[in-house]
Amino acid sequence: MGIDKVVNFPFPTAPDRLQLRLAEKRLQTLGILEKVESKKKKADNEETLKVTPLGKAVSAFPLLPRYGKMLALSHQHDLLSYTIALVSALTVQEVMNGKPDSWPATGNTLLLGDPGVLLRVVGAAEYAYANGEEEVFCAKYGLREKAIKEIRKLRKQLTSEINLSIAGVDATVNPEMKPPDDNQARLLRQLVLSGLGDQVGRKIGLDEVKEGEDKRKFKYAYHCGDLDEPVHLHSFSILRQVIPEWVVYQELYETGGEDNKKMLMRNVTAIEPEWLPVYVPELCNLGEPLMDPEPRYDEKSGRVKCHYKGTFGKAGWELPTVEIDFPDKIERYRWFARFLLDGSVFPKLKKYCGSLLSPPSTMIKSWAKLQPRTELILKALLMKRAGTRDALVEIWKDESDYLLNEYLKWLPESAHNEATMYWPPL
Repeated sequence: MGIDKVVNFPFPTAPDRLQLRLAEKRLQTLGILEKVESKKKKADNEETLKVTPLGKAVSAFPLLPRYGKMLALSHQHDLLSYTIALVSALTVQEVMNGKPDSWPATGNTLLLGDPGVLLRVVGAAEYAYANGEEEVFCAKYGLREKAIKEIRKLRKQLTSEINLSIAGVDATVNPEMKPPDDNQARLLRQLVLSGLGDQVGRKIGLDEVKEGEDKRKFKYAYHCGDLDEPVHLHSFSILRQVIPEWVVYQELYETGGEDNKKMLMRNVTAIEPEWLPVYVPELCNLGEPLMDPEPRYDEKSGRVKCHYKGTFGKAGWELPTVEIDFPDKIERYRWFARFLLDGSVFPKLKKYCGSLLSPPSTMIKSWAKLQPRTELILKALLMKRAGTRDALVEIWKDESDYLLNEYLKWLPESAHNEATMYWPPL
């Protein structure tokens, strides 16, 4: 709606200011809102937030933003039908009445956890419905028939809305939808993380239990966010078979009486901690890129990759060393220039590598500024934000001689004519 500061909106009954702020924080974590850099210092220290392109896509879905995000990202690997079914199931409460004994799973299908069980339940229920056996099916597998009907209604509505709003998409509610294969289940785990990334749990190691505490209370328990007390998997959770180290959950709830209260997680998926910097960067503190191992050029993505060690969340949970895209800092452009010069980015430039007036590694030396040619190529890349192969290819569509003069400064004059003839080196 173009409202920069929601807190200033004249609500007939204004929501609690703190709750509003927490909601904005959650949307930032999900990548749906982002801070706007302002030259003027705000008197009230409140930042201005704007909706991201992802946020605009998410706003088209009549769902909680976290589920809208999962849908918005799902078209990338042909997962749309699965995600529509999964999101529909997560939106409806109490689908199953008991433990899913009849839904065995292995590999990534098992690690997809309770949402994976829901996904297979929805697919199988749709098949039973198409064959006129829904009532019998629900009774046999302990499913709440009313919930299954509600999921079908939502699934049809979402499928219809997506077909109307996204060109070239022809989604259907297929009664013969096969369960996801192992690779699809792995991608679905990442999708679930992208939507529930602010709800992460880490298994409590018994070495973390304080002296004098009952260790049994902490066996198979998890730390979740800011909570002090341990949180457990629901007794019906399929993940009790493996007790993964890291999980995301749909919600927390309390069970038991005054003397035996217990916090439980509902609809839990196992995740890999190295995915967190990719899918929940807002909650990761990664420090500076490691120089051992050195950054490298990834031929598949056309980007510079680097390794980080870091922590996750306020509690500072340690993350394993993870390789991600080099962030958009000046150092990334230095490394990209190095790989451009040594022919890693465009193999046509390899033939000149032995003739270069300075080695490509000069780009990343502490004294690189002393060489005018390093500064020239760096400034040219920075000016156009050309720090990836795709970015360069796009620029060359309109400016075929972009970067030529800067590159020629690295070559002896005898090679200038030939290099110019071959430019751009696609």
